[in-house]
Amino acid sequence: MSNKLLASLVAGLLLATTQTTVAGQDEFCEGFYRGYTEGYKRESGSIFEPSVPFCPTMPRIQPGAPRDDTQHGYEVGYEQGVDAARRRF
Repeated sequence: MSNKLLASLVAGLLLATTQTTVAGQDEFCEGFYRGYTEGYKRESGSIFEPSVPFCPTMPRIQPGAPRDDTQHGYEVGYEQGVDAARRRF
């Protein structure tokens, strides 16, 4: 295999992996924001929207965790929202 062909193949794989990761991160963050808000409001009893922190980098999916990126983000966000409300009150 020529060096040009190999370099082209590697570049293509990196680009495809990066795009998949970015799309997964976007879905994760969407779920994270919804989950954080829901967890915070439920734990605090507040009807007001909380100040949501920046979305963290999507952690590796552990066994038993949802395989859907949005649902995974929701669960992470929900836990963090509940923790934030407990610290505040």
